[in-house]
Formats: sequence, C-alpha cells, structure tokens
Amino acid sequence: MRLPLLLILTLLISSSALHAQKRKVNKNKPVSFNRHYNEILPTDPQYKLSGWLLAPGATYMMTRFISRNETLSESATERYDGKFTPLGKPGIYLEVGRYKMFKYPRLFRYFDYGIAYKSLRGREKAEGSIVSLPGEAEVQSLSAEGSFGYHYLTAHFNLNHVWRIGKYNFLQNTLGFNADYGFIRNYDQTSIPQAELNDPGQFLANVHYKLGYGIKMRGNWLLIPSIETPILNVLPFEPPRSSLGFFTSRYRPVIFSLRFLFMRPSDGLDCTPVRTREGLFMPTDMDKQRQMNEGK
Repeated sequence: MRLPLLLILTLLISSSALHAQKRKVNKNKPVSFNRHYNEILPTDPQYKLSGWLLAPGATYMMTRFISRNETLSESATERYDGKFTPLGKPGIYLEVGRYKMFKYPRLFRYFDYGIAYKSLRGREKAEGSIVSLPGEAEVQSLSAEGSFGYHYLTAHFNLNHVWRIGKYNFLQNTLGFNADYGFIRNYDQTSIPQAELNDPGQFLANVHYKLGYGIKMRGNWLLIPSIETPILNVLPFEPPRSSLGFFTSRYRPVIFSLRFLFMRPSDGLDCTPVRTREGLFMPTDMDKQRQMNEGK
C-alpha cells in the first residue's frame, strides 16, 4: 500500500516541477511572438492591415442538363410543341481591388472591395413541331438557334470569414454584393415563333456567395482559388431566384478565380525581428518582457 502512494506522490512532485519549469521558459519567451509569426493572414505589427489584390479567372453559365418541352399553342385540330435546349459557354473574368483586415475580428476576418470585368455567354437551341389532332401526325417542323454574349463592368464588396485548417492553409467563406453594368450586349434573339424570350437587362445587382481555399505562399502573398455564384437577385428583382433569364431558359453565372493577396511589411522598426541567443524576438515584445521582468 505504501509503494503505490509513494509512486503517486513522486509523480505529483515531478509533474509540478515540470509545470514550473515550463512556466519559467514561457516567461522568457516574448509575450506575442507566436501570435505575430503564426498568423496566416496579415497581422499588425508585422504587416500592414491593408493591401492590393488581383484575381484573374473564368466564367461559365450553368444551366439545366436536359431539354424542356412546352406546348406553345393548341386548338381542336392541331398542337404546336416546342423543345428548348440551353447550353452555357465559358467567358473571361478579371478583378482588381483592395482588402482591409479587421483589427479586432469577430465573425468576419477582413473585407475587400474592387472592380472587375466579366463576360457571360451562352446559347439555346429551339425546335418546334406542329402536329394534327387527334392523330398527332407531324404537319410542320421548325428549328432555330440563338446566342448571347454580355460584357459587364462590376463593382463589388465582400465580407470574408476565414477558417484555418493547417499551417499554411485555410477555408474562406465570403458573402458579398455586386452591381454590374452591361456596356456591350450581344443578343441574337433568334428562336421559334411564339417562344417567350427573356433578357436580364443592362443593369444587374445581386448578393453572392464565394468559397475559397487559401494557401500561404513563400514571400509576402497569398493564393486563394475561389468559386462564386449569386444567391439572390436584386436587379432584376426576382425573389427567390438567383439565376438569369436568357431566351426561354435560366442560366446561373459561376465565376472561377485565382485571387492573389499581396501583404505589405510594416514600415515601423519594431516589425523587424531581432536574433538573440534565445531565438528571434520582436523588439516590441522584448520591451514588454523587460517591463514585466522589472515589475517583479
């Protein structure tokens, strides 16, 4: 019975000694050294909290994968049926803007704003068939194909939430708003007769969501591949829709981008680490540590 008690007492004394030694080592370590150098995003005072960003990319108009059949008109002797097949096309995207880190982040780590150019392209095939009733023998067939290519100048604002998943990686969830002006609109309104054609117009505005995967690269910059799509149309106001109407179909803009965030080292001298026997120290941390030691 005495032996187990002696072993337990020895372990307690050993753990207390190790804990005291660990606290002593931590006291000699700069108070905010790890916070400065383990952050994956620009953090004061090592980096400035604002900077430039650049994002080249591509767009694609996603739409349904199957054709839609519709009866356009019907009488006692004949019926006019339509078959509509939409298809998206790729386009170009280019964004430039600024970011600003929140000094005391809560839900969102930083916000950004900027301007961008994007092109939205697609087409639709339409087939018509007039059949006699009641035998449904085909009397006449029609076909047409239309295409569109809209070029927009975009202004946007984003709030970004960052979830760190590794030493150099993080997931980014973005909620933002964009307003678009269509300065070039190529719209070939070719379709079969009686088909109701849609056009989103020259001005667009919507709330969008963006998902990104951040990578801290060597040097003072970050790479964030992202995918973005609208979640609510504001102009034209079509709640709860978030897709755009062209011809007789709906198309969803999807933006793929590679976002580059350029981090700027701070101009202050206190942002340059100093090498000592104990390792790298921030001058501001050394001052804080010295004051703490003098106050004891």
